[in-house]
Amino acid sequence: MDLERIRAELLAFLRPSYPEIQLQLARWDQDLSKVAIYFTDPKFALIYPQQRFHYLSHLIPEHYQETHLTDTVWFELAPGEHPSDLRYPDEQLISDITPDVTRCLLGAKVFEALDDELCPVDARTARAECHGDFRTAKRVLLSHGFTDDEVFDVLHVLMAQGGFCDCEILFNVARSSRLATQRWSGGAEATKPAGGQW
Repeated sequence: MDLERIRAELLAFLRPSYPEIQLQLARWDQDLSKVAIYFTDPKFALIYPQQRFHYLSHLIPEHYQETHLTDTVWFELAPGEHPSDLRYPDEQLISDITPDVTRCLLGAKVFEALDDELCPVDARTARAECHGDFRTAKRVLLSHGFTDDEVFDVLHVLMAQGGFCDCEILFNVARSSRLATQRWSGGAEATKPAGGQW
């Protein structure tokens, strides 16, 4: 594998959305048959590793990944982070708690509160902007009594259902939201989240 060529090609895919991204490719010290790719960008500071991977993988063509990146291990880092700093969810736990989390969110009217932020009933009220992260959803969850650890689990439950940012929670999980209705009916101007993909 020509690491410099792969690095240059990856930068060509990623720089339009991540102009400050830095890439390092090296043989992975835990398995020398694989290449570790370290993606580092300031925008990653506000999002979880699963979001980082989601956004990057959608910018790199699937055929390219299958052809050139099958023997790679990815690390998506904010500046100053190390792979050992990254916190990943327990996928089985997330699957197991999904029905209970969904009931809690519905009971606490979290989706309605998020919808009120991103798509207020009163058109004179300023809309919260989606930045491709969970800044509004986190605030709503904390204001509804969820702890930081619970917020981590809740947001990973939502990501497992396609909610990778504030607006995607309403588009892909709470599909009866006003924001989703406006988007799919063409009544709302859709704005791509900063640093991400829908």
